[in-house]
Amino acid sequence: MTKGRALLAKSLLVAMLFTGSATPASAIVLTEPIPDYSNPETWTDEALAAQTLFICSSGPSLWARSSSVRRGIGGIALVGRGASGKLKSQIASLKGKALNGITPVIASDEEGGDVQRLRTAIYRLPSATTMGGWSDSKVTKTARDYGKRMKALGVDIAFSPVADLNIPGYFISRARRGFGSNPVTVGKKVTEWAKGLGEAGVLPVLKHWPGHGRSVDTHAKPGLLPSLEKLETADLKPFHYAISQGVTSVMVGHLIVPGLTEANTPASRSTSALAVLRNEIGPNGLIITDSLSMGGATRGLHKDIAEAAIRSLEAGVDVALVCSGPKSLISRVTSAVTSGRLSRPVMIEKVQRILNYKRQLGVIH
Repeated sequence: MTKGRALLAKSLLVAMLFTGSATPASAIVLTEPIPDYSNPETWTDEALAAQTLFICSSGPSLWARSSSVRRGIGGIALVGRGASGKLKSQIASLKGKALNGITPVIASDEEGGDVQRLRTAIYRLPSATTMGGWSDSKVTKTARDYGKRMKALGVDIAFSPVADLNIPGYFISRARRGFGSNPVTVGKKVTEWAKGLGEAGVLPVLKHWPGHGRSVDTHAKPGLLPSLEKLETADLKPFHYAISQGVTSVMVGHLIVPGLTEANTPASRSTSALAVLRNEIGPNGLIITDSLSMGGATRGLHKDIAEAAIRSLEAGVDVALVCSGPKSLISRVTSAVTSGRLSRPVMIEKVQRILNYKRQLGVIH
């Protein structure tokens, strides 16, 4: 491990270990007791299934996710731009309903520019493209200052930084979501952004692996990218660099890559692609899908979002993110565990990873 990587990994870990508040005893729900909530091997199939699912909510609608939290949902991602000064109390109230004290994490897209959920609850950030022209130290400080305010609200995970390249004419570049077009520069800015968030006790998540820069908007359909050989010359370099520096939580896009994914299968549910990513981030890294409610995730699955979640978990992700899905989502994934389609031992491994991150973030003990 290089000195720089070691320092970054240490700062991320230390910041995560010593921030956040413990779950109060009043948060423990006893209606569906688990013999040992710290040991997923004792959990029911439903508890395992729920923990691997993140769902979405606007700030004002968090109360409507209470039943999912009581069932043990793994996390909630904030959407929309309606977060207000009441967000802190709204999050605290929701976390207090956690199943047996297994508190959900709260995540949020906080890239800057147009993709910033907490702009009204904290303050506006410039776009990543603007920040890409800043010094490394300014990028780190900006992320750290903003991350401290996120953590104070009870938000534990940032779905950022964007490691995609700004390729003229494509979706990411038009939206000014990338730090730039030079892979070396982007890799450095991404790593500094992640470092700042980690120092604030917020988990950074690289996105959208294996690189969204040459893709259409995957809200509508999967993105067809150049071959893996081509991506290795540019698009994957920022991911490789950030991962080499200790950033090992990654969001996977709905992107088809010849030589990496199976035919007509996006990386978010590609066994071969996810095996490559797992090998790079290591056994303890966290793999999260982009929202499986997007058209890019359900193409070929008759818009069956629950099936997309099951296939992604089956292929190797740890967390299936679903922003608008069926009420039967937890039940469908539970049935897949009970039937053996989703291996229970493998699901236990996924949940152990999730719980380890929650402990580092101070969300649970």
